[in-house]
Amino acid sequence: MKEGLFQFHTKASEGVRNLLEDTTLGSNGAKYQLLDTKDKIDDLDHPLFLTLQRTDKVLGNVTFCRRNNHWYIRYFAFKQQIQSDGKKKSKSKKSRLKNELKSFFESSLENGFDTEHVHSFYAYIEPKNVKSLWMTEQFGFKKIGEKVSQTFSCYSPKKKVDIKYSSDWSIVPENIKNHFRRMNYFFEDVFFQGEFTYVLDENGEFSAFCKTSIANWKIEKLPGKLGGMLVKMIPFIPVLNRLIKPKKHTFIIPEAVWIKENDSNLLSSFFESILAEKKLNLIIWWVDVKDVLFKESVKKVKWGLVHEITGNSPVFVVAKSNDFSFFNESQPIYSAGMDSF
Repeated sequence: MKEGLFQFHTKASEGVRNLLEDTTLGSNGAKYQLLDTKDKIDDLDHPLFLTLQRTDKVLGNVTFCRRNNHWYIRYFAFKQQIQSDGKKKSKSKKSRLKNELKSFFESSLENGFDTEHVHSFYAYIEPKNVKSLWMTEQFGFKKIGEKVSQTFSCYSPKKKVDIKYSSDWSIVPENIKNHFRRMNYFFEDVFFQGEFTYVLDENGEFSAFCKTSIANWKIEKLPGKLGGMLVKMIPFIPVLNRLIKPKKHTFIIPEAVWIKENDSNLLSSFFESILAEKKLNLIIWWVDVKDVLFKESVKKVKWGLVHEITGNSPVFVVAKSNDFSFFNESQPIYSAGMDSF
């Protein structure tokens, strides 16, 4: 399918894969590259690739995950020569690109895409990434929520609780399922997928639950004024060089974290035990600031050295819709692990 400057595909081309693999994310905060894109892009749920292509080269791509008429913007990447600088309006040759993207968003919400109704578009934006933030403002997106990337690190993690694994979702109690069903942007076919991790109490009942994914980044810069210098120094700093490996930074992403009675001690033991089981040293938990477990635990858990250095990095949730009646402002926004790597 074609429309103006863009082509539409439901499978990633080699050009799209190469573009995303070479893209550096972030601007004024941390800068990093995703190392898993080529391997994991085929696992995206109901993807649509909007591509800007010249001859055999892909110059830009917007990737959507289509979820029950709500489209998550998974990737938004353009070659440097056609990006805006994030501070002023782009020149006329770039204006057509922006106008066609804006028209695509507005037309899809008003008339649908092909035969598919589109209720909203949503995305995660780092507020320090002025290029992405400025572009979403140009397209009429608004902030609807906020998450943080909460790190949990251990130099030598120990197994403190008995971790179990299963793919039999029928054993998961309804109260846990319903806990997440109440959240905004929760989708059954994203949640009920793959293996989950859990802990049973002395009565044989669930006391901890989550899903986990493993991600790999190449880190070019950490947050802060000295972030670039710190990346170069890390390989020579004992302890820290075990927690952060800039060339291939491997960590765990937990999703759908549930702890009985929001027990912060159990949360800490659960996370540390997962690290011990996976033989890794770092967890990055993308979680809504309204999440009750996070609010109960944020000041009680010893999050580790990485947190002491980087702190919590905010992530804005932005969306565009003609009708936000579906959105419950009192509820957190669900964080799918696949949306973070």
